[in-house]
Amino acid sequence: MRSSDNCYCLEARIVSNNVSMDEQVELWHERLGHMNFRDLRTLGKFECVRGLPKLGKKANGICGPCQQGKQTKSMHKKGKYLSTKEPLELLHMDLMGPMQTESLGGKRYIFVCVDDFSRFTWTYFLREKSETFDKFKMLCTKLQNEMNSNIRSIKRIRSDHGREFENASFESYCDSLGISHEFSAPRTPQQNGVVERKNRVLQEMARVMLLSNNVPRNLWAEAINTACYIGNRVFLRPGTRNTSYELWKGKRPNVSYFHTFGSKCYILNDRDQLGKFDAKSDEGIFIGYALNSRAYRVFNLKTRTVMESSNVVIDDTRLKSKNDEEEDVLEDDSPLERVVVTPNVGTSNEVTQPSTRVPNLDSNEPAPWVRRLHNKEMLLEMLMRVLELGVK
Repeated sequence: MRSSDNCYCLEARIVSNNVSMDEQVELWHERLGHMNFRDLRTLGKFECVRGLPKLGKKANGICGPCQQGKQTKSMHKKGKYLSTKEPLELLHMDLMGPMQTESLGGKRYIFVCVDDFSRFTWTYFLREKSETFDKFKMLCTKLQNEMNSNIRSIKRIRSDHGREFENASFESYCDSLGISHEFSAPRTPQQNGVVERKNRVLQEMARVMLLSNNVPRNLWAEAINTACYIGNRVFLRPGTRNTSYELWKGKRPNVSYFHTFGSKCYILNDRDQLGKFDAKSDEGIFIGYALNSRAYRVFNLKTRTVMESSNVVIDDTRLKSKNDEEEDVLEDDSPLERVVVTPNVGTSNEVTQPSTRVPNLDSNEPAPWVRRLHNKEMLLEMLMRVLELGVK
């Protein structure tokens, strides 16, 4: 309707004052302290509270403030099936260190490589991170020669984004061999979890072996090397009943020659010119197994060096602790049973001390230390009598 001043008057009426479903869900989501949408719908659907209407699903289901305040790392589900079908299809690599204590050879880093199919593991010890590439090239040549490169070759490797792995030398070498280099996402070690888990296993085994026999801490590299050697031969590949050694070598391992790390051993001294009555062996500590020969690795306590020898006798029987020895001494209250005294040449007088040990002592009997003191007094008295007879 047009008015006299050329203005139009529009008649309007309220049709509905209801907000959209998405706006209502978001409103109650904020009112209830940014409660998650699933529980919010459950409250309204089953009328768990009063005053809350039945709500539907939000269109996108994402709340910006909730993501900023509640976001967590993504889950990494464990695979149910073997991801590889043959050795060298995928190698997992990582670098551990620096260690607080240098090894005997001055090493502080550990380069760890794990074959995904067999879980066979190799460890190399480095002084600096920059040595990683050289050790990797050495390992590639060794593995391809061992597995016959004409049949099998390394297809993929996986590592983190450390500069020791992500560099021009690594990239050009992998390209020349046709190796695909995969990287785990930044700050996401779960994507390379095979080698990360292996790092933990090696460290825990080495720590226990060092502590169990009080082995010097600077022998940690030998402990890691021995832990890797043992693990390859006794750990089963997940999902199978085969050891890593069997999957890699094609035969079951032999563990009959294994000994306790840190045990006392005797090393035949076949390098020095010995006298007729000199000791033929040196004492040492057993610290592992030689990788390239049938020999043991031992730490010679005389020369303070690590050496490999097959002429080693290892005593890995457990000795009693000091506490047990002290308890045995305290419990042993038996007196001397026989004393032989020869005061003069050509004269032999024997004094036999009768045993007064009683298996079960009554409460009325004297304490053990009183009986021992009494025995000593009796012994001294007898000695004095013998001496008097000898003088006469």
